[in-house]
Amino acid sequence: MPRSSHTPQDAPPGCVWIAEASRLTGLSVKTLYNYRHQSKGPQSFEIGRKIAYALDDVNAWVAAQRNPARDVVAEHDSRPPEPRKLPRASARAHGRRELDPAAA
Repeated sequence: MPRSSHTPQDAPPGCVWIAEASRLTGLSVKTLYNYRHQSKGPQSFEIGRKIAYALDDVNAWVAAQRNPARDVVAEHDSRPPEPRKLPRASARAHGRRELDPAAA
């Protein structure tokens, strides 16, 4: 059965569909879907089978990305720990006899 011609429905007032949110954020639609699944990015909600974003939420999220708050703990933890210095094993620990010229 052929599909009827379907004109795109306008988003509710103050909201945008995911394609428009993609254009506003500079992220791909797929990235926005992934962010939605990971609870990242701007807050989204469903209207029927479509994903919508409040325009205020999108603008606030973009502004937060431009001016991220400094996270001192994350900056401190970003440096990897120093490697441990292990004590050097002696020759006996490896099963070798030490050569003593006086014992020979």
